[in-house]
Amino acid sequence: MIDPKEIRVGNLVVKIMGSDSNKNPFLQYKPVAVDEYFFTFANVCFPITLNAAVLGSAGFRHEFGDWYKNREAIGIDDGLPLLRYKYRNCKWYVNDMEIPAQPHHLHQLQNLYYALTGQELLVSPEAFENINVVGPINFSIKQPKEKLFTHGLL
Repeated sequence: MIDPKEIRVGNLVVKIMGSDSNKNPFLQYKPVAVDEYFFTFANVCFPITLNAAVLGSAGFRHEFGDWYKNREAIGIDDGLPLLRYKYRNCKWYVNDMEIPAQPHHLHQLQNLYYALTGQELLVSPEAFENINVVGPINFSIKQPKEKLFTHGLL
């Protein structure tokens, strides 16, 4: 589950709505909204792990194993470098400077992008609704952070 202090209005999360007849969870991708149920809503939601489908739906480009998103610049077709995930060392960078607090989930990346640009990172959940973006939920063991993109990028 997500700590309500980590998310803000507009962050995209996975909400477990129940289970189907085969006892599989029924998931819904929902943006966080402001209402009287904000903290209750956050307590039944899970983060969306970053993978190729999620980054592609957020407008990131893929090149030589790296994922990047440039900021728009007048007169420059591809824009100026902003965010880059370097596959060789599994780290995120802002303008070639390593980010101390590496984002591992979509809401963290959305918050980072908003902090850097003042604009929302537009994500289309329809692009990855039918893939497994929520892995097994393990409440007692944290996953190693270096293994962010071990599957789903190739």
